[in-house]
Amino acid sequence: MNLPAIDIPVQLPFEVPLLVHPIFVHFAIAIPVIVFLLEIANIKARNRAVSVTSLFLMTLALLVYAGAFFSGKADGSHAYDALSAAAQEELGFHKLLGTYLVYAMGILFVLKLLAMLVKKPWARDFFLAMLLIFIGVTFKQAKDGGELVYKYGVNVAAAQAGTEAHEATAPAAGEQEAVEESGEEAAPAAEAPAEEKSEPAATEPAGHEEAAPAEESGAHEATPATESVEEATHEAVQEAAEAVEEKAEEATEAAQEAAHEAEEAAQEATEAAHEATEAATEAVEHTAPTDSSEHEAPAGH
Repeated sequence: MNLPAIDIPVQLPFEVPLLVHPIFVHFAIAIPVIVFLLEIANIKARNRAVSVTSLFLMTLALLVYAGAFFSGKADGSHAYDALSAAAQEELGFHKLLGTYLVYAMGILFVLKLLAMLVKKPWARDFFLAMLLIFIGVTFKQAKDGGELVYKYGVNVAAAQAGTEAHEATAPAAGEQEAVEESGEEAAPAAEAPAEEKSEPAATEPAGHEEAAPAEESGAHEATPATESVEEATHEAVQEAAEAVEEKAEEATEAAQEAAHEAEEAAQEATEAAHEATEAATEAVEHTAPTDSSEHEAPAGH
């Protein structure tokens, strides 16, 4: 969308603080929507208090849009140099469309006044139609502003820090290249001292030969200590094995005793059952003659 370039030729007598633009834009989006809803609700109600409230909100919207313009101008100027070419172009269009919205809000304010003075349905309807178009453009402006922050990183600390780090590393890279060049020049000069130092190094094997017996003696001293550790470990293993064998023998004896007691208990139970069987047999034998005598008595009579 190509729009003619316009601006608001007003210079504020004070410096606008940074990062207050988000405070204004939320009200700039909400107030026109609230006014539209009030006007729709007042079509049948025809309450003058609602119409006056709508006019008050339009006056407040004029101040909010002016604050959003100047605060956005300050934030955009602060972030412009740190942005890419695409982000700068997007930011320029965002500023231009915001300028149009400020003028459009002034026109809407005049239309609202005329609708209240004329008191005709067509004046009110024309104001509502213009307000609805204004709300649509405002939503588009809000979407573009969100892309500037979340897509291009306008006034985001991480993006600005990355730009500053890139600018700071450029001189450091030049210094590193200079150091590398000076190091290459100094390399031939360092070769001669290195050769001189290599001659004394030839006498080192003698020192190593002297140190060899000392190392061997240390190894012999370490051998008895290793043997004592192995003996102690072997003794500990034997003691542990003996303890395990003792425990196993005790467990075996306990199991044998338990088995012997179980056998004795089984024998006692068998004997008791045998005695019970004999007692039952004797009881049956004692009852048999009595029954026969009872049957014989009637026959003799």
